[in-house]
Amino acid sequence: MDRLITVKQIAAYLKEKNLPHVIEGNADEAVCGFSSLSRYQEGTITWINSPEKSFQPSVPISVCVIQEGADLHAAAKIITLQSKAVFFSILEHFWSDTCSDNMPAIGPGSVIGPNVQIGKNVKIGCNCSITGNITIGAGTVIADNVVIRNRVKIGSDCIIQSLTVIGEDGYGYSEDDHHIKTMIKHFGGVSIGDHVFIGSHTNIARGTIDDTVIESGTKIAPSTHIGHNNYIGENASIVCSKLFGSVTVGENAYISASTVRNQAKIGKNAIVGMGSVVTANVEDNKIVIGAPARVIRENSGKEKL
Repeated sequence: MDRLITVKQIAAYLKEKNLPHVIEGNADEAVCGFSSLSRYQEGTITWINSPEKSFQPSVPISVCVIQEGADLHAAAKIITLQSKAVFFSILEHFWSDTCSDNMPAIGPGSVIGPNVQIGKNVKIGCNCSITGNITIGAGTVIADNVVIRNRVKIGSDCIIQSLTVIGEDGYGYSEDDHHIKTMIKHFGGVSIGDHVFIGSHTNIARGTIDDTVIESGTKIAPSTHIGHNNYIGENASIVCSKLFGSVTVGENAYISASTVRNQAKIGKNAIVGMGSVVTANVEDNKIVIGAPARVIRENSGKEKL
């Protein structure tokens, strides 16, 4: 991180990206990298997102992205209502070192079936298996050791991390009078919108008859299970959770490290707190937690997740 970047360069980039901000202090101040506020390294850019987290390091701060309402002494301040988005956008633009930047279009060892349609600027890592009637939208990045099969549609600008499996049959069986179980073949697919993030070790099962659907903007953390016939609305967040079959999740809902029973409905803007077991429907704008999950209050929209 030895590249010198001035506040003027950062301001020009933020203006180009239409990220609202105000510059205070020395616009000629330059930084050579980035660091956290609690482990601040002199000559870098840092970030503070709330007044209660204010902390002044023992060395002078060169540049700080500051959430409006917070304050910190620095040679140059970038004040904004979107401090998290602004700070990490700056890092990605000026100091990105992700391996996807240098990925080949298709990495060694990957198997791509004859019916796979790949959009422009798609990158596929090493040792992937992508077979069946698969469509991958422009700009999507698929990391190493990912399996995508059967019938899957993936939108544009998605990120799918390593060791994820999309499109395998879900868990379902028929049973005879002697309790002999026969697994049911699934005939649905998986439909994934644009700008979806899918973390590593995630499993997304295909639908039994209709598709499993993940709408645009949704973010799924690693080690999550999305069961067959799930419907996940736009901009939802599913964090290290298990959603069994035919679960419906409303737009902008947030589910953290929880288990959701089959056929449950999680409403719009609902929050399911960490470690919950959801056994009943959750209405719009409710916050629930516990096992079984109980409503504790309304979601004011100001919850810090």
